[in-house]
Amino acid sequence: MENNQGVLVACHECDALYRREPIPVNARANCTRCGSVLYRQIPDAMNRCIALYLAALMLWIMANSYPFLSLKVGGLVEENLLYSGGWALYKFGMPELGVLVFLTSIVFPFVTITGLLYLLIPLRFSHVPPFRGRVVRVVTTLEPWSLIGVFFLGTLISVVKLQDLATVIPGLSLFAFAALLFVYSGARANFDSELIWADKPNLREDGLGGSTSVVNCHTCGMLHLRDTHPERCVRCEAPIHFRVEDSLHRTWALLGAATLMLIPANLYPVMTVTKLGKGDPSTIISGVIDLMHAGLWGLAFIVLLASIVVPVAKLLTLSFLLTSVRRGSQWRPRDRTLLYRVTEVVGAWSMVDVFLVGMLAGLVSLGFLATIEPGIGATFFGGAVILTMLAAHSFDPRLIWDGMVSEEDDK
Repeated sequence: MENNQGVLVACHECDALYRREPIPVNARANCTRCGSVLYRQIPDAMNRCIALYLAALMLWIMANSYPFLSLKVGGLVEENLLYSGGWALYKFGMPELGVLVFLTSIVFPFVTITGLLYLLIPLRFSHVPPFRGRVVRVVTTLEPWSLIGVFFLGTLISVVKLQDLATVIPGLSLFAFAALLFVYSGARANFDSELIWADKPNLREDGLGGSTSVVNCHTCGMLHLRDTHPERCVRCEAPIHFRVEDSLHRTWALLGAATLMLIPANLYPVMTVTKLGKGDPSTIISGVIDLMHAGLWGLAFIVLLASIVVPVAKLLTLSFLLTSVRRGSQWRPRDRTLLYRVTEVVGAWSMVDVFLVGMLAGLVSLGFLATIEPGIGATFFGGAVILTMLAAHSFDPRLIWDGMVSEEDDK
């Protein structure tokens, strides 16, 4: 076991500096100022992660090798593969939305899984893989965009919506994908980024040289003295800055663009359901109302929450945080940090509507009998979701704490 005596760690949400202390197995150390997790003690984490990510890779291959869902209407059977949703959007003249679905549901999870296996397996045998820093940067960037759970929720909603239209037959790929979701989530829960850097521990207390001002690499967590820090991290080679450059202006710009996109997203149809030659365009709101009329109140609530409440709440929350930082507010910084944390986590779930449209368009293509076509509203909505996610990533929560007079003000 590596010697962690005197090793420092900085909170990535408020920049508070701590000495890394031993903690019990399966415990975690939290920042006393903002409540963020600093580090965890996971037994046999390396072997667990390798086993789980290998299992995830096998399940990913299975999920992409067999039928995902099949739709049976009378004597007609329409078979759907995992990539069919993205391909259907592409065929219907929405290549940007099709590529988005394909990347976030298939490509990014694959790159994340294989990237971590590329790093962990050689390190398990005390070998440093080539281009370690570059691979870490790619994985760190893509991991938040690997939306396996959101895609699976969209699949479940599409199955329920199609019950009145035809018989939905789950394929082997669907079960493999469900297993992939649980295994992938378990692998993430057991992963600690310090596994990758056991041979390059963080800055030690005796390396401060009397200084208490450090710069934290947001990619790997490496600490550098603020007065003498290089342009790139000495560990992962990511560009480092004391604070995210132009954080406030960039976040405001992204929020403004997202707000503009949400207007047509809610006015134009996200899809058109055609039965026996008769088309029925459906907006986000009308889709929720249809679910309520069908008695599917739980499903209607989920769609309403993910497609309307979450995007609007995210815009309002980030606007509030930006305004409070601009004004140098001293009001409850711990609670404001928690608001940001929740906003960052739940924002991606708004993609469920985009995945739902892609899944339905790929599955229901029965000609005159029944067809579902994606609408322009889905493109605007997908753009709005991506812009709000980028806005959350652009906002630097440490700015909340920069204006605090003392730590007592967060109580």
